Amino acid sequence: MFNSNLSNSLSRIYFVQKYSGDFMRNSITIYLMKKRLAITAITMLAIVMGISAVAPAMADKATAPGHNKIDICHFDDEEMQYVQISIPEKAVRAHEKNHDMDIIPAPEDGCPVIEPEPVDTDSDGLTDDEEVLLGTDPLVADTDSDGLTDGDEVNTYGTDPLNLDTDNGGVSDGQEVNVDGTDPLDPLDDLVIITP
Repeated sequence: MFNSNLSNSLSRIYFVQKYSGDFMRNSITIYLMKKRLAITAITMLAIVMGISAVAPAMADKATAPGHNKIDICHFDDEEMQYVQISIPEKAVRAHEKNHDMDIIPAPEDGCPVIEPEPVDTDSDGLTDDEEVLLGTDPLVADTDSDGLTDGDEVNTYGTDPLNLDTDNGGVSDGQEVNVDGTDPLDPLDDLVIITP
């Protein structure tokens, strides 16, 4: 009887140890799964609500003591402009190595503005933007085909780059300027040849 009780007790101990170990492993697994599920749920909620819902918490952490930020002028390669951003002071050295066009720290009066170079596709003396405003063709140097470039008509002679005879005297603006030596704005001095 003593042996059978001892045997039953040992069996129970073995059973309890065996299954309590499995129980503990299963409990830990379930706990970790719940934790992963909670993190996933929070992430999904942040995505649904917009990433900005997470940003304030991240900003609070980034501005906590030991996380000082510095304003810099970061050069945006796509926009070809400077953009003012803030980065942690600890990241300045690494940032400088990868972004040699940046200005660190940003000037107090803000980042510089880079004006784009004006484009004159047809090389007539007017930028493409000016030609669009005037209604001339930015791909054709002499839109009205009168012998004067659009730029010369606007900037030098004061003639209309869309009208080949600005003064309506019967002779083209180019003929008056380049050949006859007359005023393209005076219709009375046009040298009109009348054939009988």
